Amino acid sequence: MRPRRRGHDGAGDARGRAGGPPDVPATDERAPLRFELVADDDPAVDAADVAPPVEPHPVTDLPTPSGGPPTPGRPWYAHPVLWVAAVVAVALGGSFLATRALEAAQRVEVAALDGGLRPIEAPLEARWSVPIEPGGAVIAGPGVVVAHGDGLTAYAVDDGTPVWRSEAVGELATCVPRADRSPAQVVVCLTPQEGPGARLTVVQAASGRTLGERVVQVAGQAVVPVGEADVVRARWDDGDVVLVREEAATGVLRWERRVEREPSGSLGLAVRSSGNGIVLDVSRGVVTLMAPGLVASLTEDGTVLKEGDVWTVARLPDGRYVGNEYGSGTTTVFTAEGDPRLEVRGRVVEAPLSDGSVPGVLVLNTFRGIAGVDAATGAALWSLAGVGHRPVVRVDGLVVLRTEETLHGVDVASGALRWEAPLTDGATWPALTDGRSLLVAEGEGGRRQHLVSIALADGTVEWRWPIPERTYHAFTSEGRLFLLGTDRLTAVS
Repeated sequence: MRPRRRGHDGAGDARGRAGGPPDVPATDERAPLRFELVADDDPAVDAADVAPPVEPHPVTDLPTPSGGPPTPGRPWYAHPVLWVAAVVAVALGGSFLATRALEAAQRVEVAALDGGLRPIEAPLEARWSVPIEPGGAVIAGPGVVVAHGDGLTAYAVDDGTPVWRSEAVGELATCVPRADRSPAQVVVCLTPQEGPGARLTVVQAASGRTLGERVVQVAGQAVVPVGEADVVRARWDDGDVVLVREEAATGVLRWERRVEREPSGSLGLAVRSSGNGIVLDVSRGVVTLMAPGLVASLTEDGTVLKEGDVWTVARLPDGRYVGNEYGSGTTTVFTAEGDPRLEVRGRVVEAPLSDGSVPGVLVLNTFRGIAGVDAATGAALWSLAGVGHRPVVRVDGLVVLRTEETLHGVDVASGALRWEAPLTDGATWPALTDGRSLLVAEGEGGRRQHLVSIALADGTVEWRWPIPERTYHAFTSEGRLFLLGTDRLTAVS
Protein backbone atom coordinates (compact mmCIF):
# COMPACT_ATOMS: atom_id res chain seq x y z
CA MET A 1 0.00 0.00 0.00
CA ARG A 2 1.30 3.43 -0.83
CA PRO A 3 -0.08 6.95 -1.15
CA ARG A 4 -1.25 7.68 -4.67
CA ARG A 5 -0.09 11.05 -5.87
CA ARG A 6 0.34 13.09 -8.99
CA GLY A 7 2.18 16.29 -9.62
CA HIS A 8 5.61 17.79 -9.48
CA ASP A 9 7.77 18.44 -6.46
CA GLY A 10 5.33 17.37 -3.78
CA ALA A 11 4.01 20.82 -3.05
CA GLY A 12 0.44 19.61 -2.69
CA ASP A 13 -2.61 19.50 -4.91
CA ALA A 14 -3.26 23.18 -4.33
CA ARG A 15 -1.32 24.09 -7.43
CA GLY A 16 -2.83 24.44 -10.84
CA ARG A 17 -6.26 23.31 -11.81
CA ALA A 18 -8.29 20.35 -10.74
CA GLY A 19 -7.70 17.15 -12.61
CA GLY A 20 -4.83 16.86 -15.04
CA PRO A 21 -5.38 16.52 -18.78
CA PRO A 22 -4.22 13.22 -20.23
CA ASP A 23 -1.41 14.90 -22.14
CA VAL A 24 0.11 16.72 -19.14
CA PRO A 25 2.99 14.71 -17.65
CA ALA A 26 3.19 14.11 -13.92
CA THR A 27 6.18 16.43 -13.67
CA ASP A 28 4.31 19.41 -15.09
CA GLU A 29 4.25 22.07 -12.39
CA ARG A 30 0.66 22.93 -13.22
CA ALA A 31 -0.55 19.36 -12.93
CA PRO A 32 -2.33 18.88 -9.58
CA LEU A 33 -1.02 16.60 -6.91
CA ARG A 34 -3.29 14.14 -5.22
CA PHE A 35 -2.58 11.58 -2.59
CA GLU A 36 -4.68 9.06 -0.77
CA LEU A 37 -3.98 6.11 1.43
CA VAL A 38 -5.35 2.90 -0.01
CA ALA A 39 -6.08 0.18 2.53
CA ASP A 40 -6.37 -2.75 0.14
CA ASP A 41 -3.54 -4.62 1.82
CA ASP A 42 -4.33 -3.67 5.40
CA PRO A 43 -4.85 -6.59 7.78
CA ALA A 44 -8.32 -8.05 7.39
CA VAL A 45 -10.85 -7.33 10.11
CA ASP A 46 -13.79 -9.63 10.53
CA ALA A 47 -17.18 -7.96 10.27
CA ALA A 48 -18.04 -9.46 13.62
CA ASP A 49 -15.20 -7.43 15.11
CA VAL A 50 -17.18 -4.23 14.66
CA ALA A 51 -19.03 -5.05 17.88
CA PRO A 52 -18.33 -4.59 20.67
CA PRO A 53 -16.52 -1.28 20.18
CA VAL A 54 -13.86 0.13 22.42
CA GLU A 55 -15.76 2.18 24.97
CA PRO A 56 -15.37 5.97 25.07
CA HIS A 57 -12.57 6.97 27.42
CA PRO A 58 -11.54 10.23 29.03
CA VAL A 59 -8.28 11.95 28.26
CA THR A 60 -6.85 10.65 31.54
CA ASP A 61 -6.90 7.14 30.06
CA LEU A 62 -4.53 8.12 27.27
CA PRO A 63 -0.76 7.47 27.39
CA THR A 64 1.42 10.06 29.08
CA PRO A 65 2.94 12.73 26.80
CA SER A 66 6.22 10.87 26.81
CA GLY A 67 4.49 7.76 25.54
CA GLY A 68 5.48 5.77 28.61
CA PRO A 69 3.31 4.02 31.15
CA PRO A 70 1.64 5.90 34.02
CA THR A 71 3.76 6.61 37.07
CA PRO A 72 3.78 3.59 39.45
CA GLY A 73 2.36 3.77 42.95
CA ARG A 74 -1.18 4.18 44.26
CA PRO A 75 -1.94 7.37 46.17
CA TRP A 76 -5.51 7.89 47.36
CA TYR A 77 -6.58 9.46 44.07
CA ALA A 78 -5.41 6.38 42.16
CA HIS A 79 -7.67 3.97 44.02
CA PRO A 80 -9.43 1.76 41.42
CA VAL A 81 -12.91 2.05 42.93
CA LEU A 82 -12.84 5.83 42.78
CA TRP A 83 -11.46 5.86 39.27
CA VAL A 84 -14.01 3.35 37.99
CA ALA A 85 -16.78 5.65 39.12
CA ALA A 86 -15.04 8.68 37.58
CA VAL A 87 -14.38 6.94 34.26
CA VAL A 88 -17.99 5.74 33.99
CA ALA A 89 -19.27 9.23 34.71
CA VAL A 90 -16.97 10.85 32.16
CA ALA A 91 -17.76 8.22 29.51
CA LEU A 92 -21.50 8.59 29.96
CA GLY A 93 -21.21 12.36 30.03
CA GLY A 94 -19.05 12.36 26.90
CA SER A 95 -21.53 10.09 25.12
CA PHE A 96 -24.40 12.36 26.12
CA LEU A 97 -22.61 15.50 24.95
CA ALA A 98 -21.58 13.83 21.68
CA THR A 99 -25.17 12.73 21.07
CA ARG A 100 -26.45 16.27 21.71
CA ALA A 101 -23.81 17.67 19.34
CA LEU A 102 -24.83 15.18 16.66
CA GLU A 103 -28.48 16.10 17.04
CA ALA A 104 -27.58 19.78 16.67
CA ALA A 105 -25.44 19.26 13.56
CA GLN A 106 -26.77 21.24 10.61
CA ARG A 107 -27.27 19.73 7.19
CA VAL A 108 -25.54 21.52 4.36
CA GLU A 109 -27.34 22.62 1.20
CA VAL A 110 -26.19 20.30 -1.56
CA ALA A 111 -25.61 23.09 -4.09
CA ALA A 112 -23.10 24.69 -1.69
CA LEU A 113 -20.90 21.57 -1.59
CA ASP A 114 -17.90 20.81 -3.76
CA GLY A 115 -19.54 18.61 -6.39
CA GLY A 116 -23.03 19.86 -5.52
CA LEU A 117 -25.44 21.11 -8.19
CA ARG A 118 -28.61 23.12 -8.41
CA PRO A 119 -31.70 21.03 -9.26
CA ILE A 120 -31.38 19.42 -12.70
CA GLU A 121 -34.72 19.14 -14.45
CA ALA A 122 -33.61 17.94 -17.91
CA PRO A 123 -30.58 16.63 -19.78
CA LEU A 124 -27.66 19.04 -19.81
CA GLU A 125 -26.78 21.49 -22.55
CA ALA A 126 -23.75 23.71 -23.12
CA ARG A 127 -24.46 27.33 -22.16
CA TRP A 128 -21.17 29.01 -23.08
CA SER A 129 -17.57 28.17 -23.82
CA VAL A 130 -14.33 30.17 -23.79
CA PRO A 131 -10.77 29.28 -24.83
CA ILE A 132 -8.17 28.86 -22.09
CA GLU A 133 -4.42 28.35 -22.10
CA PRO A 134 -3.50 24.65 -22.35
CA GLY A 135 -2.43 23.50 -18.91
CA GLY A 136 -3.53 26.78 -17.30
CA ALA A 137 -5.20 26.94 -13.90
CA VAL A 138 -8.92 27.57 -13.47
CA ILE A 139 -10.19 28.98 -10.16
CA ALA A 140 -13.78 29.47 -9.01
CA GLY A 141 -14.70 32.78 -7.39
CA PRO A 142 -17.95 34.51 -6.36
CA GLY A 143 -19.91 34.85 -9.59
CA VAL A 144 -16.84 34.30 -11.78
CA VAL A 145 -14.46 31.65 -13.02
CA VAL A 146 -10.85 32.85 -13.24
CA ALA A 147 -8.50 31.40 -15.86
CA HIS A 148 -4.72 31.74 -15.53
CA GLY A 149 -2.62 32.02 -18.66
CA ASP A 150 -0.22 34.90 -19.29
CA GLY A 151 -2.34 36.78 -16.74
CA LEU A 152 -5.63 36.31 -14.91
CA THR A 153 -8.97 36.62 -16.74
CA ALA A 154 -12.35 36.32 -15.00
CA TYR A 155 -15.51 35.18 -16.80
CA ALA A 156 -19.06 35.65 -15.52
CA VAL A 157 -20.58 32.29 -14.56
CA ASP A 158 -23.94 33.27 -16.08
CA ASP A 159 -22.88 33.92 -19.68
CA GLY A 160 -19.07 33.72 -19.95
CA THR A 161 -18.64 37.47 -20.44
CA PRO A 162 -15.13 38.69 -19.49
CA VAL A 163 -15.46 40.60 -16.20
CA TRP A 164 -11.87 41.65 -15.50
CA ARG A 165 -8.28 40.99 -16.46
CA SER A 166 -5.19 41.33 -14.28
CA GLU A 167 -1.52 41.44 -15.25
CA ALA A 168 -0.44 41.16 -11.62
CA VAL A 169 0.98 37.69 -12.26
CA GLY A 170 2.59 36.10 -15.30
CA GLU A 171 2.53 32.67 -16.82
CA LEU A 172 5.35 31.45 -14.57
CA ALA A 173 3.16 31.87 -11.49
CA THR A 174 1.27 29.02 -9.86
CA CYS A 175 -2.21 30.03 -8.69
CA VAL A 176 -4.60 28.47 -6.18
CA PRO A 177 -7.12 27.22 -5.14
CA ARG A 178 -7.89 24.61 -7.73
CA ALA A 179 -11.20 24.75 -9.54
CA ASP A 180 -13.07 22.00 -7.69
CA ARG A 181 -12.89 23.80 -4.34
CA SER A 182 -15.62 26.14 -3.07
CA PRO A 183 -15.57 29.63 -4.62
CA ALA A 184 -12.59 31.54 -3.26
CA GLN A 185 -12.65 35.16 -2.13
CA VAL A 186 -9.05 35.57 -3.24
CA VAL A 187 -6.75 34.12 -5.88
CA VAL A 188 -3.29 33.41 -4.48
CA CYS A 189 -0.36 33.19 -6.90
CA LEU A 190 3.24 32.23 -6.18
CA THR A 191 5.97 33.34 -8.57
CA PRO A 192 9.60 32.17 -8.33
CA GLN A 193 12.22 34.89 -8.16
CA GLU A 194 15.96 35.22 -8.06
CA GLY A 195 17.34 34.92 -4.56
CA PRO A 196 15.61 33.52 -1.49
CA GLY A 197 11.85 33.20 -1.22
CA ALA A 198 9.06 33.58 -3.74
CA ARG A 199 6.70 36.42 -4.58
CA LEU A 200 3.16 35.84 -3.27
CA THR A 201 0.45 37.91 -4.98
CA VAL A 202 -3.15 38.07 -3.76
CA VAL A 203 -5.94 39.17 -6.12
CA GLN A 204 -9.59 39.68 -5.18
CA ALA A 205 -11.57 37.09 -7.15
CA ALA A 206 -14.69 39.20 -7.65
CA SER A 207 -12.99 42.40 -8.86
CA GLY A 208 -9.44 41.52 -9.94
CA ARG A 209 -7.99 44.14 -7.57
CA THR A 210 -4.54 43.32 -6.21
CA LEU A 211 -4.88 43.12 -2.43
CA GLY A 212 -1.28 42.45 -1.52
CA GLU A 213 2.13 41.38 -2.72
CA ARG A 214 5.06 40.17 -0.61
CA VAL A 215 8.06 37.83 -0.58
CA VAL A 216 7.63 34.68 1.52
CA GLN A 217 9.87 31.81 2.54
CA VAL A 218 8.33 28.60 1.24
CA ALA A 219 9.38 25.05 0.42
CA GLY A 220 8.88 24.88 -3.34
CA GLN A 221 5.26 25.94 -3.84
CA ALA A 222 3.76 24.58 -0.62
CA VAL A 223 1.09 27.25 -0.17
CA VAL A 224 -2.54 26.18 0.26
CA PRO A 225 -5.68 28.35 0.74
CA VAL A 226 -7.72 27.90 3.92
CA GLY A 227 -10.77 29.73 5.21
CA GLU A 228 -12.08 32.86 3.55
CA ALA A 229 -8.81 34.59 2.71
CA ASP A 230 -5.96 32.81 4.53
CA VAL A 231 -3.20 30.47 3.42
CA VAL A 232 -1.16 27.74 5.08
CA ARG A 233 2.50 27.86 4.10
CA ALA A 234 5.29 25.34 4.72
CA ARG A 235 9.04 25.97 4.86
CA TRP A 236 12.09 23.94 5.83
CA ASP A 237 14.01 24.95 8.97
CA ASP A 238 17.07 22.91 10.04
CA GLY A 239 15.52 19.67 8.79
CA ASP A 240 12.14 20.37 10.38
CA VAL A 241 9.09 21.88 8.68
CA VAL A 242 7.45 25.04 9.98
CA LEU A 243 3.77 25.45 9.16
CA VAL A 244 2.23 28.92 9.23
CA ARG A 245 -1.36 30.02 8.78
CA GLU A 246 -1.60 33.68 7.87
CA GLU A 247 -3.82 36.18 6.15
CA ALA A 248 -2.93 35.83 2.49
CA ALA A 249 -2.79 39.51 1.56
CA THR A 250 -1.03 40.94 4.62
CA GLY A 251 0.81 38.03 6.22
CA VAL A 252 -0.89 38.61 9.59
CA LEU A 253 -0.09 35.48 11.61
CA ARG A 254 -2.91 33.19 12.76
CA TRP A 255 -0.73 30.36 14.11
CA GLU A 256 2.63 28.68 13.64
CA ARG A 257 3.62 25.05 14.27
CA ARG A 258 6.96 23.26 13.98
CA VAL A 259 6.85 19.62 12.85
CA GLU A 260 10.07 17.88 13.80
CA ARG A 261 11.75 15.25 11.69
CA GLU A 262 11.29 11.95 13.47
CA PRO A 263 11.84 8.96 11.18
CA SER A 264 9.68 5.93 11.87
CA GLY A 265 8.75 2.74 10.06
CA SER A 266 5.65 4.13 8.38
CA LEU A 267 7.21 7.38 7.21
CA GLY A 268 9.34 5.83 4.49
CA LEU A 269 6.24 5.56 2.31
CA ALA A 270 4.85 9.01 3.13
CA VAL A 271 6.50 10.85 0.26
CA ARG A 272 8.36 9.69 -2.81
CA SER A 273 9.20 12.82 -4.72
CA SER A 274 12.09 14.89 -5.95
CA GLY A 275 12.92 18.44 -5.00
CA ASN A 276 11.80 19.71 -1.61
CA GLY A 277 9.62 16.63 -1.05
CA ILE A 278 6.73 18.34 0.76
CA VAL A 279 3.08 17.43 0.33
CA LEU A 280 0.77 20.05 1.85
CA ASP A 281 -3.00 19.90 1.60
CA VAL A 282 -6.03 21.44 3.29
CA SER A 283 -9.09 19.29 2.71
CA ARG A 284 -12.24 18.41 4.62
CA GLY A 285 -11.29 20.59 7.56
CA VAL A 286 -7.82 19.10 8.06
CA VAL A 287 -4.31 20.33 7.24
CA THR A 288 -2.13 17.42 6.10
CA LEU A 289 1.65 17.60 5.88
CA MET A 290 3.88 14.87 4.49
CA ALA A 291 7.63 15.01 3.89
CA PRO A 292 10.55 12.61 4.15
CA GLY A 293 10.87 11.70 7.82
CA LEU A 294 7.91 13.69 9.09
CA VAL A 295 4.14 13.78 8.84
CA ALA A 296 1.32 15.53 10.68
CA SER A 297 -2.44 16.09 10.62
CA LEU A 298 -3.77 19.34 12.12
CA THR A 299 -7.07 21.14 12.39
CA GLU A 300 -7.47 24.36 10.42
CA ASP A 301 -7.01 26.17 13.76
CA GLY A 302 -3.57 24.60 14.18
CA THR A 303 -4.35 21.91 16.75
CA VAL A 304 -2.22 18.83 16.15
CA LEU A 305 -4.42 15.75 15.76
CA LYS A 306 -1.64 13.29 14.92
CA GLU A 307 2.09 13.66 14.40
CA GLY A 308 4.77 11.12 13.50
CA ASP A 309 2.43 8.56 11.89
CA VAL A 310 0.57 8.54 8.59
CA TRP A 311 -3.13 9.20 9.15
CA THR A 312 -6.12 10.02 6.99
CA VAL A 313 -8.42 12.40 8.91
CA ALA A 314 -11.61 14.31 8.05
CA ARG A 315 -13.88 16.67 9.96
CA LEU A 316 -17.39 15.38 10.70
CA PRO A 317 -20.53 17.51 10.23
CA ASP A 318 -20.84 18.02 14.00
CA GLY A 319 -17.33 19.47 14.27
CA ARG A 320 -15.58 16.34 15.51
CA TYR A 321 -12.84 14.56 13.55
CA VAL A 322 -12.50 10.96 12.46
CA GLY A 323 -9.52 9.15 11.04
CA ASN A 324 -7.42 6.04 10.51
CA GLU A 325 -3.75 5.32 10.90
CA TYR A 326 -2.02 3.78 7.91
CA GLY A 327 -1.98 0.00 8.23
CA SER A 328 -4.44 -0.01 11.13
CA GLY A 329 -7.90 -1.56 11.15
CA THR A 330 -9.17 0.85 13.80
CA THR A 331 -11.05 4.14 13.48
CA THR A 332 -10.48 6.95 15.99
CA VAL A 333 -13.04 9.68 16.66
CA PHE A 334 -11.65 12.96 18.02
CA THR A 335 -13.53 15.73 19.81
CA ALA A 336 -13.96 19.11 18.14
CA GLU A 337 -10.97 20.19 20.26
CA GLY A 338 -8.82 17.42 18.78
CA ASP A 339 -8.78 14.94 21.70
CA PRO A 340 -9.18 11.21 20.88
CA ARG A 341 -12.37 9.90 22.50
CA LEU A 342 -13.58 6.77 20.76
CA GLU A 343 -12.05 3.82 18.94
CA VAL A 344 -13.89 1.18 16.93
CA ARG A 345 -12.80 -1.68 14.68
CA GLY A 346 -12.90 -0.96 10.94
CA ARG A 347 -11.77 1.93 8.76
CA VAL A 348 -14.09 4.90 8.30
CA VAL A 349 -15.15 5.56 4.72
CA GLU A 350 -16.45 9.11 4.62
CA ALA A 351 -18.01 10.12 1.30
CA PRO A 352 -16.17 13.01 -0.41
CA LEU A 353 -19.54 14.71 -0.95
CA SER A 354 -21.83 14.70 2.10
CA ASP A 355 -24.70 16.93 3.21
CA GLY A 356 -24.33 15.94 6.87
CA SER A 357 -27.58 13.99 7.02
CA VAL A 358 -27.86 11.22 9.63
CA PRO A 359 -24.75 12.48 11.45
CA GLY A 360 -25.19 9.89 14.19
CA VAL A 361 -23.95 7.04 11.98
CA LEU A 362 -20.39 6.36 10.83
CA VAL A 363 -19.87 4.05 7.85
CA LEU A 364 -16.88 1.72 8.22
CA ASN A 365 -15.04 -0.70 5.99
CA THR A 366 -14.49 -3.95 7.90
CA PHE A 367 -12.50 -5.44 4.98
CA ARG A 368 -15.14 -8.13 4.66
CA GLY A 369 -18.01 -5.75 4.31
CA ILE A 370 -19.45 -2.35 5.20
CA ALA A 371 -20.87 -1.52 8.63
CA GLY A 372 -22.70 1.35 10.26
CA VAL A 373 -21.86 2.28 13.85
CA ASP A 374 -23.20 4.78 16.35
CA ALA A 375 -21.02 7.89 16.04
CA ALA A 376 -21.37 8.70 19.75
CA THR A 377 -20.79 5.27 21.30
CA GLY A 378 -19.28 3.08 18.56
CA ALA A 379 -22.02 0.47 18.93
CA ALA A 380 -22.68 -1.61 15.80
CA LEU A 381 -25.94 -0.76 14.02
CA TRP A 382 -25.85 -2.78 10.79
CA SER A 383 -23.49 -4.54 8.39
CA LEU A 384 -23.39 -5.51 4.72
CA ALA A 385 -21.23 -8.29 3.29
CA GLY A 386 -18.96 -7.74 0.31
CA VAL A 387 -15.60 -6.14 -0.42
CA GLY A 388 -14.34 -3.26 -2.52
CA HIS A 389 -17.03 -0.76 -1.55
CA ARG A 390 -16.16 2.92 -1.46
CA PRO A 391 -18.60 5.80 -0.91
CA VAL A 392 -19.13 8.41 -3.63
CA VAL A 393 -21.90 10.59 -2.16
CA ARG A 394 -23.94 10.73 1.05
CA VAL A 395 -27.08 12.85 0.83
CA ASP A 396 -30.56 12.84 2.34
CA GLY A 397 -29.90 9.75 4.47
CA LEU A 398 -28.56 7.69 1.55
CA VAL A 399 -24.95 6.67 0.96
CA VAL A 400 -24.02 5.53 -2.54
CA LEU A 401 -21.29 2.89 -2.47
CA ARG A 402 -19.33 1.96 -5.55
CA THR A 403 -17.67 -1.31 -6.46
CA GLU A 404 -15.90 -2.00 -9.75
CA GLU A 405 -19.08 -2.61 -11.73
CA THR A 406 -22.00 -1.50 -9.55
CA LEU A 407 -23.41 1.42 -7.58
CA HIS A 408 -25.29 0.51 -4.39
CA GLY A 409 -27.75 2.87 -2.70
CA VAL A 410 -27.75 2.11 1.03
CA ASP A 411 -29.89 3.62 3.79
CA VAL A 412 -27.44 5.16 6.27
CA ALA A 413 -29.63 4.66 9.34
CA SER A 414 -30.64 1.04 8.76
CA GLY A 415 -28.14 -0.37 6.24
CA ALA A 416 -31.00 -1.46 3.98
CA LEU A 417 -30.03 -1.82 0.31
CA ARG A 418 -32.42 0.44 -1.59
CA TRP A 419 -31.16 -0.15 -5.13
CA GLU A 420 -28.31 -1.26 -7.37
CA ALA A 421 -27.21 0.22 -10.70
CA PRO A 422 -24.59 -1.17 -13.11
CA LEU A 423 -21.51 0.84 -14.10
CA THR A 424 -19.71 0.81 -17.42
CA ASP A 425 -15.98 1.12 -17.96
CA GLY A 426 -14.53 4.58 -17.58
CA ALA A 427 -16.77 5.96 -14.81
CA THR A 428 -13.83 7.49 -12.98
CA TRP A 429 -14.79 11.13 -12.43
CA PRO A 430 -15.90 12.29 -8.99
CA ALA A 431 -19.64 11.83 -8.64
CA LEU A 432 -21.83 14.95 -8.78
CA THR A 433 -25.31 15.40 -7.37
CA ASP A 434 -28.18 17.85 -6.99
CA GLY A 435 -29.57 15.84 -4.08
CA ARG A 436 -32.14 14.12 -6.30
CA SER A 437 -29.97 12.65 -9.05
CA LEU A 438 -26.40 11.35 -9.23
CA LEU A 439 -24.20 12.22 -12.22
CA VAL A 440 -21.42 9.79 -13.14
CA ALA A 441 -19.23 9.50 -16.22
CA GLU A 442 -19.32 6.39 -18.35
CA GLY A 443 -17.26 5.36 -21.34
CA GLU A 444 -15.32 2.58 -22.99
CA GLY A 445 -11.63 1.80 -22.93
CA GLY A 446 -10.95 4.56 -20.41
CA ARG A 447 -12.59 7.23 -22.62
CA ARG A 448 -15.40 9.17 -21.01
CA GLN A 449 -18.28 9.45 -23.46
CA HIS A 450 -21.40 10.35 -21.46
CA LEU A 451 -22.59 11.88 -18.25
CA VAL A 452 -25.30 9.63 -16.87
CA SER A 453 -28.03 10.78 -14.50
CA ILE A 454 -29.13 8.16 -11.97
CA ALA A 455 -32.15 8.74 -9.74
CA LEU A 456 -31.17 8.53 -6.07
CA ALA A 457 -34.68 7.36 -5.20
CA ASP A 458 -34.47 4.03 -7.06
CA GLY A 459 -31.23 3.85 -9.08
CA THR A 460 -32.87 4.12 -12.48
CA VAL A 461 -31.06 5.84 -15.38
CA GLU A 462 -32.81 9.12 -16.23
CA TRP A 463 -30.75 10.29 -19.21
CA ARG A 464 -27.33 10.28 -20.87
CA TRP A 465 -25.54 13.36 -22.17
CA PRO A 466 -22.53 13.23 -24.56
CA ILE A 467 -19.36 14.72 -23.09
CA PRO A 468 -17.53 17.15 -25.44
CA GLU A 469 -14.35 15.76 -26.92
CA ARG A 470 -11.03 16.44 -25.16
CA THR A 471 -12.80 17.04 -21.84
CA TYR A 472 -10.73 15.74 -18.96
CA HIS A 473 -12.41 17.08 -15.81
CA ALA A 474 -15.69 18.38 -14.38
CA PHE A 475 -16.20 20.67 -11.39
CA THR A 476 -19.01 22.68 -9.80
CA SER A 477 -19.19 26.24 -8.51
CA GLU A 478 -22.20 27.83 -6.84
CA GLY A 479 -24.30 24.89 -8.01
CA ARG A 480 -23.27 25.20 -11.67
CA LEU A 481 -21.43 22.55 -13.68
CA PHE A 482 -18.25 23.31 -15.65
CA LEU A 483 -16.20 21.09 -17.94
CA LEU A 484 -12.47 21.53 -18.47
CA GLY A 485 -11.02 20.62 -21.84
CA THR A 486 -7.41 20.71 -22.92
CA ASP A 487 -7.96 24.23 -24.32
CA ARG A 488 -11.56 25.24 -23.42
CA LEU A 489 -13.76 25.92 -20.43
CA THR A 490 -17.44 25.07 -20.93
CA ALA A 491 -20.39 25.89 -18.69
CA VAL A 492 -23.34 23.51 -18.85
CA SER A 493 -26.79 23.45 -17.29
